[in-house]
Amino acid sequence: MKHKITILALAISPCVAFAADETENKLWTGEANLAYIDNSGNTESTNIDFRSKATREGEQWRNLFKLEASNETAEQVDANGDKSEVRTAEKYFASGKAEYKIGEKSYLFGLAEYTDDRFSGYDYEASLTFGYGRDLLRTDKHELSADAGVGYRESKLSETGDVEEEAVLRLGALYLWKISETATFDEDFSTEIGEDKTVTKSFTRLRLKINGSLNASIAYEIKHTDEVPEGVKNSDRKLLVGLNYTF
Repeated sequence: MKHKITILALAISPCVAFAADETENKLWTGEANLAYIDNSGNTESTNIDFRSKATREGEQWRNLFKLEASNETAEQVDANGDKSEVRTAEKYFASGKAEYKIGEKSYLFGLAEYTDDRFSGYDYEASLTFGYGRDLLRTDKHELSADAGVGYRESKLSETGDVEEEAVLRLGALYLWKISETATFDEDFSTEIGEDKTVTKSFTRLRLKINGSLNASIAYEIKHTDEVPEGVKNSDRKLLVGLNYTF
């Protein structure tokens, strides 16, 4: 069912719209992060990574949105000794999450995610999950929340054009540690366990305030897929060093 994800995403849109209406007078919070790595020497490569996320908080609803884009090029030498720049990575990601609060610490959620990774062996990967979450810890220094849900994932293979459809179980956790007034540490972890493959993501970051809303950041990201198309590595790892702006 090629367009099932689109149909299911439309099913959650009224919840997101209602949440946006309810929080019309609320302030947005969010951040934008730009990382750039230029390697020179025996191997020349350039890596640019942009990420942004925004949260809109309401009395009953919380909406969270993420956008990511990354591009990597590397210098390659052909048989004649000529050098040229070749794109070695290109990825786009978007997600939207609507949380309906059912108490001071608990919430129900709907999450839609879409990934276009040109070097993953898939034209796209899209998923929609629904479930339950809870704030496990919330102090001046530490925040920890976790959620669990079930849903559906669709993946289109680049080589054959076949579409894989499967039910998934999602587990996720988000941790924030305010080390000091100028330093914060956060960890964003999730895993989607499906009938055909399991996709696990981890994003670990340290932010150091420069001034006002501007921060320096260093992060390490891992995405591991246990079953991948032939010729594709199971794990993608990335070190990100850049600037972060919060609002």
